[in-house]
Amino acid sequence: MTNVRIVITGVAAATFAAAAAVAVTPATSSADPAGHQVTYTITATGNLTGNVRYMNTDPPSQAAFNANSSQYLNSVQTAFTANQPLVYNTTLNDPNQWAFVNASGGCHWPDCDSSNTPQIQCQIAVDGQVVVTQSATTGVTCSTRPW
Repeated sequence: MTNVRIVITGVAAATFAAAAAVAVTPATSSADPAGHQVTYTITATGNLTGNVRYMNTDPPSQAAFNANSSQYLNSVQTAFTANQPLVYNTTLNDPNQWAFVNASGGCHWPDCDSSNTPQIQCQIAVDGQVVVTQSATTGVTCSTRPW
């Protein structure tokens, strides 16, 4: 009877030690917790008033984005000053899928007329590397994928 009691006590102690080791071992994850640093830069060649919209958070799916895009996009009403960049930073887990910025602006006399229409340029950099650059006159979109 004492041999059975010794075996049971040993098994209980080993089980307790294993449970304690699991409890104090830190959890690890294969996900990329840091994500990717995304920098959106907007520059205009003239003074404009307008809007900038950019993806601030990864949606879980295209359907989720379509259902409530404002949950994932930041919208900013802003003044563009000639050759002074506006810069917005965020972290995205999948910038190849979700990095997006759109800027539009209107020009007012005397800053512009039919012979002087400012350009707006957008740029997306991921982890410090420029991946997209576009320019246009009244509105411009930069994206890492076709929409």
